[in-house]
Amino acid sequence: MSWEKRIALYKKIENHRKRPLIVFVTSKREGAWAMMATDALPCIIDQLDRIPARSRALDFMVVSFGGDPMVAWRIVSLIRQRMGKDGELAVLIPQSAYSAATLIALGANEIIMHPNGHLGPVDMQITSFGESGPRRFSTEDISAFLDFVCENLKITDQEHVRALFEGTCKEVGSIGIGFTARSSKLAIDLGERLLALHMKDDDTRLKLRSIVQNMSRKFQSHAYPVNRTEALDIGLPVNERRDLTLERLMWRVWLDIEQDLKETVPFHPLFELLNSKEAKKLLSPVPQLLVPMPMSSGGHIQTNVDELIQKSKPSIEPVDFQYVSAIVESSRKASAHITRGKILSCRNPNLVIHYSQVAVSQAWEKVRPATKKARKKR
Repeated sequence: MSWEKRIALYKKIENHRKRPLIVFVTSKREGAWAMMATDALPCIIDQLDRIPARSRALDFMVVSFGGDPMVAWRIVSLIRQRMGKDGELAVLIPQSAYSAATLIALGANEIIMHPNGHLGPVDMQITSFGESGPRRFSTEDISAFLDFVCENLKITDQEHVRALFEGTCKEVGSIGIGFTARSSKLAIDLGERLLALHMKDDDTRLKLRSIVQNMSRKFQSHAYPVNRTEALDIGLPVNERRDLTLERLMWRVWLDIEQDLKETVPFHPLFELLNSKEAKKLLSPVPQLLVPMPMSSGGHIQTNVDELIQKSKPSIEPVDFQYVSAIVESSRKASAHITRGKILSCRNPNLVIHYSQVAVSQAWEKVRPATKKARKKR
């Protein structure tokens, strides 16, 4: 289902909730997944500019593995500025909203979670690049290592502990450790600031700190799915009473977006090649050459063999590809981040298929309504 057909679902949600709806999704498709980044902000600002001026409440649906935490802060700040001092923000979670997407939820007056939806821990993840390749870790990983050394291995001698810490510094880098420590403080600070936007009168700073500490350190994996019950137990403003009509509409929206973004089908250049018209050439039968015995000297037979091999090589045309890595849409407008490119390929004499993926464009594009002629073909 395209955005044009999802408009009806968005309008049903808006009529049911009596407020505008904006949807932000980043791809979780294997091979084409994307993170929340600043390039989405102009599209979100455009959406905010298009909602009725009298609106003082907004629903924001988000599905994402996360991304830049400052983007989460910026999104909530933009919405709060647009809605006014007493404006209300509800974040709708039909499926996964991890990390920075969870931070967006922390800034909401109400979090409406589908039974299939879940949040995630907000401990910052750092990527370092070394000789062994990229590595993701957080301050909690470093603390867990030192706790393991002292508590499990019972190494208490300060010189031994210092030597192990120095080894960690060499592996991660002292600046990297400092950056993770600072990022950990940033996660807690952002979480508290976002909660404080709507938890003011009856909630103390101690309660805010408790909620954020739980969302940052309670779970032993950054990918841990925090469900509705756990989110309520932690103290997040999750809806206690389920709205079955809204849940049904939220899930239909997600299934349609999931299909559009091909979330269940991994993106791989080889798959694209083998599903294109060029696959027949790449998988063509292997030519068998019957070479006659040499009749005379001079090397003319070898020359003929070279000519036959050369003629047996088919010309493989470049294969076009494209995928959508993020969308920002509503009943009023839609934008999509689209990557387009070409895949160059060949099959070598050893029968191995070689390919190279080249992106020719990556940009946010306005989604145009289908023409009447295209609608009739459907």
